[in-house]
Amino acid sequence: MRNLTKLAIIVLFSSVALFLFLNDIGKPQASAQVTAKATPTPPATNANSNANKAVNAPAPAPQTAAGDKKIPKAFTLGKDSQDEHGEVPFDHDSHAYKMYSPDGKSPIACTECHHTDQPKSALKPPLSTSERDVVLTLETWRASAQKVKECRSCHFQTASLPDGATMPTATYDERGKKVTKDLNNELAYHINCNTCHDAAATRRPELKGRAGFATTKDCMTCHRPN
Repeated sequence: MRNLTKLAIIVLFSSVALFLFLNDIGKPQASAQVTAKATPTPPATNANSNANKAVNAPAPAPQTAAGDKKIPKAFTLGKDSQDEHGEVPFDHDSHAYKMYSPDGKSPIACTECHHTDQPKSALKPPLSTSERDVVLTLETWRASAQKVKECRSCHFQTASLPDGATMPTATYDERGKKVTKDLNNELAYHINCNTCHDAAATRRPELKGRAGFATTKDCMTCHRPN
């Protein structure tokens, strides 16, 4: 019986010793595996710094294509007009590219409206101001960096004459009499538009029945009433 007790104690101690020995051998391998899997983490301060740089970096400047010019297809004449007849929608595409000359055989020349955009030698009374060395055409406009002015940059509305600006004047025939008047926004449009439309109606009477066509007497065909 004593021998059996001793044998049991020996087996127990041997098992514990074997367990501890095997456990010590496994520890370095586990540590090695953990070390191999570990990856360095970048400092939080560097990540925040890079993020701030990206957010605060200036936006790239927009690229403008060479010759990036556009002609408006339509716009408003007499914009913000205080007159009872109101503003007039103007179809630039039709007047610039279709056969809209009084005889109906050609497009209207640019200088019929943009009269300062031609050499001084080409001006006819009462015109007197020249701001371009060549006659304005689609081709010369494309080749030049000079801007074509809007009508009201010179022909101001009477109620909104800028400080220091001078309203242009003109002397012309009106009902058989010579008159001199301020060529404000309203009068400049009426002279230009009505003269051309009246001439077209005289040469081509059939236009009077066309929808949208107007002469001097047909105010509300063009105007949007206030």
